[in-house]
Amino acid sequence: MLLHLQTVRFLCSVVAAFARLVRELRKAAVMATAACSPSPVAVLTAPAVSPIGLIASTPLPKRRKTLAQAAVPENLLVAPPPPVVVLPLPAVVSDDVSGVGMVEQQQAAQSMTKTKAAWAARRRPSRLVIPVADDAGEVAAGWGVAAVPAKEADVEVEGDGFWLASRAGPRHAMEDAYVVTDKNDADSQLAFYGVFDGHGGRAAVDFVSERLSKNVVSAVLAAAGTTETRREALSEDAVSAAIKEAYLATDSELLTKHQDASGGACAATAVVKGGDLYVAHLGDCRAVLSRDGSAAALTADHTCAAEDERARIEREGGYVSRSGSGVWRVQGSLAVSRAFGDGALKQWVVAEPAVTRVPLAAGCEFLVIASDGLWDKISNQEAVDVVSRSRATACRELVDMARRRGSRDDVTVMVVDLQRFVR
Repeated sequence: MLLHLQTVRFLCSVVAAFARLVRELRKAAVMATAACSPSPVAVLTAPAVSPIGLIASTPLPKRRKTLAQAAVPENLLVAPPPPVVVLPLPAVVSDDVSGVGMVEQQQAAQSMTKTKAAWAARRRPSRLVIPVADDAGEVAAGWGVAAVPAKEADVEVEGDGFWLASRAGPRHAMEDAYVVTDKNDADSQLAFYGVFDGHGGRAAVDFVSERLSKNVVSAVLAAAGTTETRREALSEDAVSAAIKEAYLATDSELLTKHQDASGGACAATAVVKGGDLYVAHLGDCRAVLSRDGSAAALTADHTCAAEDERARIEREGGYVSRSGSGVWRVQGSLAVSRAFGDGALKQWVVAEPAVTRVPLAAGCEFLVIASDGLWDKISNQEAVDVVSRSRATACRELVDMARRRGSRDDVTVMVVDLQRFVR
């Protein structure tokens, strides 16, 4: 548009210069005629003919008498010189641009309008038309997110010697699970309690919660035997080794059955056998023992913030990085350093659990097993204090407390009465 304005200005200046030139030529012609004539001469001007129409010329003003004209006597007749005919001039000799100039202005305005429209079209991006697809098509194409199933209602369970409460977080579908197996018959006395926290979907947590309890019970019974004579030969290392083998076997089964699954699951389990409590865990699920009202953590969270876990990962050729939120992650992806599943990170995210054995004595009151949705907001001692006041309602109170403090994760809390196992 700037270039077009400059062009218009240049044309106007050319027209004005040409008009001035014509006026000067007319003046020069009149002066030359007056110098050659002894008397005043009336100059006849022919009308200027324009392609548009006839335009009247303005008569020239009267000029003063020259010295030659003043010396001529009044009674002397002087023949007038032949009339001077001025050739018609173009219409542009007039300073008034109402004729051809008006047409040029209209053409210039139209050209400017077209130029503005062209520049506006060039600056304005073309309209983006997004095709409308159904949900299935968007998910398949990677444009959308699969619909999240309806959230489960709050779960509260009161069983034989245990209590449980579970609530889904507001961010996604419920990924926590729990299992209780109480095999208390004449031949074998064994109880299994577990809380599981999945990530990346429910595939891993559903499989682990179903298979782990069976694998652990079978392995412990196989190691301990089912008779009293075999019980005398039972050692602490045998039961702990059996639990570890059951964890590793479950992880192998999970990776074989769900090869394409990218999710995983953390777990904290407790096995009561022969007057002893065996607690095993992977990830950030936690088990806390109340001994005479004091909290004693029986697990240490498997996270990348732990120095020993970070060193182990680096020895295996991996790396641990800290995200913008301050969380340490394996390969910049997963916050826990041990878990079931997570096949893409299995070289560093192992499934070998840490197992702790605690002989049950008179001071062992109860065990609190919960997912990290609770422990991120509630301390170990706070949980023990709440349960000590009322075991029947403690699980729900802890879930409510964690939610009030801002927990947006799934929260599952289980309380196990250990007094019934104390002999």
